[in-house]
Amino acid sequence: MKGKVLGFDPAAGTGVINGEDGSRYAFTASDNKSPAPLKAGDEVDYVADGSNAKDIFAVAAAAPPPGASIDMSKIAADPNVKNILAKPNVIWAGIVILGSLIGGYLSAIQMIGGGPMGVMGMAGFFYALLFFIPIAAGALIYFELTNHKLTPTARLAVGAFAAGGPIVLPLIGNMFLPRLFGDMMAFSGVGGILSAGSIITIAGGALILLTHFGVIKKLG
Repeated sequence: MKGKVLGFDPAAGTGVINGEDGSRYAFTASDNKSPAPLKAGDEVDYVADGSNAKDIFAVAAAAPPPGASIDMSKIAADPNVKNILAKPNVIWAGIVILGSLIGGYLSAIQMIGGGPMGVMGMAGFFYALLFFIPIAAGALIYFELTNHKLTPTARLAVGAFAAGGPIVLPLIGNMFLPRLFGDMMAFSGVGGILSAGSIITIAGGALILLTHFGVIKKLG
């Protein structure tokens, strides 16, 4: 029978095992046939003798072989993983969302006015449109995973929006700002064309378009 040691008192030489049948069995140090003393939490194999445990052996947990590595073939065979690899636009849309978060696009709506970054006028309006890039990417992920009939149209629209929006929208918005302020916005912040977030977002959009037009095939 198998069980687990609940506790062992070395001074008294007695202990208790919780058996896999739900019963508890008392034992003494002399009943332990393993080379090492038993301790609480040890998995054991024993012979039940009434309410006592005899001929107790500790069951060692199987150790992974030296140099064991993750079996990527099993991971790749998982139906969920295969489904995602067969639809790379799910991954590319995730990249768009990541870039949008880094670029702060979800706070761009504040630039219309009223928020701490409020920029009144048409400039704020065009910056605020960046807010919808990660929203559109999230919608594309939903369409891809549910095989929605509008998925092809969504791929083209989201890819173009993500690849061109971070370039076109700040350029247009900057036209409505004073020259010096516009130049500063072009290289930093939510309106930054060359910020890290914008570059990642643009790359994700470009990958969606390349996949849409068949340049990139499924990944698995």
